Amino acid sequence: MKNKVSIIYVEDDASSAEILTLYLERQGYKVNHFDNAADAKRALANLNFDLAIFDIMLPKGDGIELLQLAVSKQLPSIMVTAKITESDRLLGFDLGADDYVCKPYSPREVVSRVQALLKRTQKTNMVIDTLKFGKLEISPHTKLVTLASKPLKLTALEYALLICLAKRPLQIVSREQLINLVWQGASDITDRTVDTHLANLRKKLADSKKAPIYIATHYGQGYQFIASKTA
Repeated sequence: MKNKVSIIYVEDDASSAEILTLYLERQGYKVNHFDNAADAKRALANLNFDLAIFDIMLPKGDGIELLQLAVSKQLPSIMVTAKITESDRLLGFDLGADDYVCKPYSPREVVSRVQALLKRTQKTNMVIDTLKFGKLEISPHTKLVTLASKPLKLTALEYALLICLAKRPLQIVSREQLINLVWQGASDITDRTVDTHLANLRKKLADSKKAPIYIATHYGQGYQFIASKTA
């Protein structure tokens, strides 16, 4: 029997937590709910999960610290918060969040985003052979990315973007195409969101925007993976 997808869900509002947990469990997910950051932090450090959902404002800590811990474990993460400005959303993305849902929200919307994020994560495992581009190696089977033999800590979205581009060498992929391929065409994903994630990815690759080795920017057109594949 296939193991259930395990989700860590951190929300201190009991009513919201009860409703969303019910919706998630109806989809067959195993939900581990915590109402404070301290207990959630211990769980993240000692248990394995497939996806995380964090509120930002929490007792005994905050969701930002939990997000950073989740990112260090390469755990796909969704932030759920009352903060609704674009700068807040971009800050969450910059810290490694894969998605961002603003309160008040529909539980069905969150479930849909969970399904989309899990689908993106699972899709990147379809190719097993390691992809090698000089010092950069990508293993879709293990989702391990190394640069000069050193592992890179990529978020699930950064990894999905890297795979999407690396599997289309020399092809200029527009922002619209990336939104369709990586975010399944989500209507609230903007060009600026795409650029933020690509900037974070390029920083981790130690790639220069002016003299890129891996990802080139074509203004008004999109992004291009330019590194040559090696044996």
